[in-house]
Amino acid sequence: MSHSPEGAPGAGAPRSADIAAGIIVAVVAIAAIVVSRDFPTTGLDSDVGPARFPLIYAGILVVLSAILVIGRLLPARRNQERAAEPALPGDRFRFVPVAIGIVATAVYIYLIALIGYLPTTVVFLIGMMRLMGQRSWVRTPLLAVGITVFLYLIFLYGLQIPLPVGSLFEAAEL
Repeated sequence: MSHSPEGAPGAGAPRSADIAAGIIVAVVAIAAIVVSRDFPTTGLDSDVGPARFPLIYAGILVVLSAILVIGRLLPARRNQERAAEPALPGDRFRFVPVAIGIVATAVYIYLIALIGYLPTTVVFLIGMMRLMGQRSWVRTPLLAVGITVFLYLIFLYGLQIPLPVGSLFEAAEL
């Protein structure tokens, strides 16, 4: 966010804005946790119930908000070094990578129903990591496969929600 350790506006939002945003998001997430506890439960032991998703997302939001607030309250040694460097005109905003990311995400959403979650997500994550600057041809595919399998297992076994197999592969199974 901001490169200014004192909270003065820099290249991003000031520290106080990050802290306020983190606190607001955490309060909303905690409210979602409280409200979701009153959701009705089903009689089935295998059903995760309607409260599971809000609890998971709200819990993640609380953790991320805490990381943001704590990170902004700690002394920023690295940010002080970068604040002394003048910003280059090309460092502000690059339209092409953002546009590529948006188009890639739209294509991913379309292809996930056609090809399925596993192959589409691995290719998508490799492409997005490369777009964001990850240059290792060894680490990038390993991370992509690891993240994909991890999420697949969470959805399949933890949440008991099957992910798309893809219409191309469903036709082959008949």
